Amino acid sequence: MQPKKKIYIALKFIIPAIIFLISIGFVSKKQEEKLCKKIVITIENQQGNFFINEGDIMDKVTKNGREMVVNLPFDNVKLKDIEQRIEALKFVQSAQVYRDLQGNMLIDAVQARPIARVFNPVGKDYYISDRGEILPVSERFTARVMVLSGSFFRPYLEKNLLIDQAGKDLFNFIQFIEKDKFWSAQFAQLEVNKSGMINIYPQVTKQIIEFGSVADYSEKLSKLKIFYDKILPDRGWNRYERVNLQFKDQIICE
Repeated sequence: MQPKKKIYIALKFIIPAIIFLISIGFVSKKQEEKLCKKIVITIENQQGNFFINEGDIMDKVTKNGREMVVNLPFDNVKLKDIEQRIEALKFVQSAQVYRDLQGNMLIDAVQARPIARVFNPVGKDYYISDRGEILPVSERFTARVMVLSGSFFRPYLEKNLLIDQAGKDLFNFIQFIEKDKFWSAQFAQLEVNKSGMINIYPQVTKQIIEFGSVADYSEKLSKLKIFYDKILPDRGWNRYERVNLQFKDQIICE
């Protein structure tokens, strides 16, 4: 047999075999790319408040360990269902679940951020989030936020502070205080009665500030700033027991 013919016969069998092996490797690689290799969790908006962690989210992903996800084909993983389970966590504001080109499941969760704590004398305390939502307290972490009290909050517990105009108005005032470095450092507690009338208890001085309703709160805070800047340094920080800001263009001190 001629050498060229021998080479031709050999190649006739070798080339299909090589193509077959390459095809198997390619299919195997494609199958591997379809598997969930790793779960990568990112939690945003914590800002020093650690109410949820990666373990809490992983418990929702795996249904407390009953369902494995890693090494499972993505075709068998319902990303939308996982997203909804994560968003069911009270301290999760929103979540996105998706996959990347490397075969990882990516979870981006946004934590709800509390801005005040409601003292509830007949039950559990609650937080109010920066979106007006009512959040439960956590055994794991306590946020350093202003305290709210009074009968005003009873209709809103387990609901949302934004369900009516009175709640919205008070929320806007609370949010303003929380964002202002000076006032957030001054106020320890807001006591709000059923009619929405507010008494403020300061962090340092002993005066009860009779603030009244949230109407014209910018003007009232301006008067209170005058009280802090002009009156207290001159008369003494604990000379007065009550400061009334409810009357226009007046600061009444007792």
